[in-house]
Amino acid sequence: MAKKPLQSDVYIQHLYVYFNEAEQFALFSGMSFAHFLDAMKMPEHLLLLNHSYEDASFNMHTQLEFVSREEYPLLRKWQLQKKAQLSWIDFRSEKQVNALTPLEQAELLYIGHKKEALRPPFYSTLQNEFVYLSTEEQQMTKVYFRRPERLHELIGNYFTMLARREATGLNIWRRKAKELVPDIPEALLRSLTTDYQDGILISLADPEKTKKTIELHVRTVGEVSFADEFWSEIEESTVLQVTKKITYDKKMDQWAAAGV
Repeated sequence: MAKKPLQSDVYIQHLYVYFNEAEQFALFSGMSFAHFLDAMKMPEHLLLLNHSYEDASFNMHTQLEFVSREEYPLLRKWQLQKKAQLSWIDFRSEKQVNALTPLEQAELLYIGHKKEALRPPFYSTLQNEFVYLSTEEQQMTKVYFRRPERLHELIGNYFTMLARREATGLNIWRRKAKELVPDIPEALLRSLTTDYQDGILISLADPEKTKKTIELHVRTVGEVSFADEFWSEIEESTVLQVTKKITYDKKMDQWAAAGV
C-alpha cells in the first residue's frame, strides 16, 4: 500500500534550490539575506549593485556604495524591515574596487540591473567569492559561487540552524555544545548535487510530528519561473513523492540518509 503523503502543515520550513553548474549560480526561494548572513562565513566588504539602503559608504571610483563587516547587522535589520531588493558583490579592500576597469564597472552595473552576468562574474581584481542578487520581497534570490562546494555549506548551515532552533528552542546560545544538533555532514549534502540541477524543494518536518527524528524531505519540482505562484500552490508540491530524506536520529545523535 502506498504511503499517504504528508500534509503541508507537517512542515515548518521549505527551501527551493536550483543549481546551474555551467554558470555557477543557484536560485533560491525561501532564503533571505538574513539567512545567508547567518549561514555563511562572510567576506570583508559588500559592494552594493542595486539597493535603496541609505547608510552605506560611497566609493568615488565606481560611484557605487559599499558596507563593511561591522555594518552587516544594520544592513540585515534594514533588509528585514524593508524587504527591498538587494544586490551585491564582495571584495576585500577598497583598493581593489579602485582598480576596476571601465569595462568591469559596466559589467557590474549590468549585473545589478539585469540580475544576470555576461560572463562568469568572478573578478581577479576583486577576488570575490559571491555575487548575491535578490528581488523585492526576496521571493527569489540568485547567488553566483566562485567555489560551487560552498552551496553545500550554505544549505547545511541553513538547515542545521533551523533544526537546532526546533530541537532546543530559540535560546540555543545558552545550550552546551553537546546538547546541540550536530552539523549536517557534508557528504550527505554532496549527495544532493545532481538533484539541485533538477530543481528541488527541501522541507523541514515538524519535530513534534516526527517525534524521535528531525527530517529533511527532498522532492524534485523542476525549475521555478514564478516564485509567487510556486508558494501559493505549495500544497501541490508537498504531495509529490519524497525522493530523498536526510534524518537526524535524536537517540543515535547523528544524521543519516534515510530510505524512502
